[in-house]
Amino acid sequence: MFKNVAELLNVVEREPIRAKKRIRSGSSHGAKRIKPRRLNLGCGGDIRRGYVNLDIVYLPGVNVLHDLDTIPYPFKTDTFDEIYASHTIRDLVQTMRELHRILRPGGVVKVMVPYFASPNAFRDPTHKVSFTSATYTYFAPHHSYHTPSFIVKKRRLLFFSCASFLKSRWYSWPIDVIINAITPVYERCFCYLFPASEIHFLLEVKK
Repeated sequence: MFKNVAELLNVVEREPIRAKKRIRSGSSHGAKRIKPRRLNLGCGGDIRRGYVNLDIVYLPGVNVLHDLDTIPYPFKTDTFDEIYASHTIRDLVQTMRELHRILRPGGVVKVMVPYFASPNAFRDPTHKVSFTSATYTYFAPHHSYHTPSFIVKKRRLLFFSCASFLKSRWYSWPIDVIINAITPVYERCFCYLFPASEIHFLLEVKK
């Protein structure tokens, strides 16, 4: 087992998915800076090279075992430059507050979630939030809700699910172009007739 997160990050940088050791949440951790530091949040079987792969299940390639409903996450403040979150944002405000804490200034979050009008948004009982194109506007700096501050750098609706961040499948590209060009009209009039499958956000933390 790794003694701390700093040791894990050193191994991930050298041999990111071949390391077999893991740490459990609650371990002590150091603060030696390494660039870039990237976190794959709730990775499941999607093990990514060069990332700290975190999940609640002990799967091959998982580096850190942790339940995302348990706050705080086992990382020090200002640890990561990038967080990849594919279908893992559940308790929205609580999760974003914790991601804000562990990201370095200027760090980014890549969010992939089911679109609110899609049946996929309600199929998984662990999903607690429905996402529209405007969901993250409530996290803008100086918003009256006093939520953690993020700026939406990019946003994309996808008519069919795609494993690649912000990229359409070739057969849905024409539809995706249209629904992203007229998103307010689409959400007001057509989203329940022709529901998109996913929505992706590229967010930059503001500290």
